[in-house]
Amino acid sequence: MIFSDWKAATILNGGTSSAAVDLGKDYEFMLIELPTLTSQTIKPQAAETLAGTYYDLYDTPPATGAAVKIITAATTGDYIWLVPIGCVRFVKIVSGGAQGAQRLIRVRGQRS
Repeated sequence: MIFSDWKAATILNGGTSSAAVDLGKDYEFMLIELPTLTSQTIKPQAAETLAGTYYDLYDTPPATGAAVKIITAATTGDYIWLVPIGCVRFVKIVSGGAQGAQRLIRVRGQRS
């Protein structure tokens, strides 16, 4: 396995999205370290370029063939989440609502 360094994807107090993060290379998966959060859904987004348009990510499990949006249920964090990101380099982390404090979310790319 090849991993990127851990990168900060901070959501500011009262904010709902991190700034864009450059993982350094294209990666198949991303580890997301979620600290304690104000309870909201959390989802990753990806773009073709750092300043590009960021889109929600979907996974299509072979067993069902149905596209499923990659998003948590409402969560208060305190765990690490492994997410398929389909060989992208530029990501953001988005909260379903405003966070009650600055949240240092860390992300790390992973590929085989």
